[in-house]
Amino acid sequence: MAAMPASMRAQTPPYRIPITLTNARVLVDCTVGEHGPYRFVFDTGGTIGLIEQSLAQELKLRKLGSSILGLKQGRKAYPIYVVQDLAFGGQVRQPVSAIAGVDNVSFLEGAVGSIAAGALTAGDCELDFDDKEWRIYRDGSPDRTGWSRYPHGIFHFGNKNGSPFIAADAALNGQSFRFGLDTGMPSTMRIYRKTAEQAGLWNAPRWSPTAPEGKGRMTRTPLSLAGETLPGVIITIIDNPEWGAFPNGVIGLPILRQFNIATVAKSEELLLKRNGVAPSPERYNRAGLWIDRDGGDAVIRVVGPGSPAEKAGLKTGDRLIGVRFGRLIEEMFGPAGHDIALTIEQASGRRNLTLQLEDFL
Repeated sequence: MAAMPASMRAQTPPYRIPITLTNARVLVDCTVGEHGPYRFVFDTGGTIGLIEQSLAQELKLRKLGSSILGLKQGRKAYPIYVVQDLAFGGQVRQPVSAIAGVDNVSFLEGAVGSIAAGALTAGDCELDFDDKEWRIYRDGSPDRTGWSRYPHGIFHFGNKNGSPFIAADAALNGQSFRFGLDTGMPSTMRIYRKTAEQAGLWNAPRWSPTAPEGKGRMTRTPLSLAGETLPGVIITIIDNPEWGAFPNGVIGLPILRQFNIATVAKSEELLLKRNGVAPSPERYNRAGLWIDRDGGDAVIRVVGPGSPAEKAGLKTGDRLIGVRFGRLIEEMFGPAGHDIALTIEQASGRRNLTLQLEDFL
């Protein structure tokens, strides 16, 4: 039989690695040698993989040394371990890899570590959230007609030995910026004050205070990404960039889960396509208050404009009498319609009121 032309030959099937998608995480089951499986977070915002220090010691991983790393946990020296025979989903084996040990980190969802961005950017890959698969293509990417393409969407920053990151152009309130894409960030989207001012969002008529120390602001705005417009997403605005790699801001998993993500390593190209996955449930401070603990009471530090707190006449400096601080914080993030009974001490005296949460953003 005559040989078929190359264009007619079947491609080698890709590796298909199962993933688990939750509201907060993309998870991959991994084994280390004969140990495991362990759950790891797929983190496209990470420059190096992470592992719980206690597990690294339990597995007797060899310590390679330490390195100053600017991780989300802070910039400091982290121990670097050598991992032999790391396997992903029983499909792909990595003979040797380096991973940083961390303490006091909650990876959530039972995970014990994270996989860095290089898992997606080092080759031709796809995170398919519809089919819950991470696919690695050995013969080049398949046809991507209908996908949105982002030249130079794969890029290096800082540590030349670290994983390349991914980024895409998106429009906030009609203004276009380039944002990092971080599947390891469980919050919707984080931008910085300069970007918010350019997009006309810093002085939005309605916002809810958030960290750090109530100086951040959460508001709602349309977001256009990959040819799709999401009519109103909750974004967090803080003063200064946390990572030099993403000077405008970062799009997190609650948005990214709505798009399949593909990479072409040789051309440093990123591709996105809207899928059928629903967004994560929204969670924000529906009271519009930032409070600080003060003995058995709490003091109001910030009142968001247009919030239920503002409508109730609450002001900075007012004291909330006899509150259970942690419980009150949790209640403020409750659903619209939830009632919070408060005793308020103001300059005019004490009064009782019922604060009803609203979807006010």
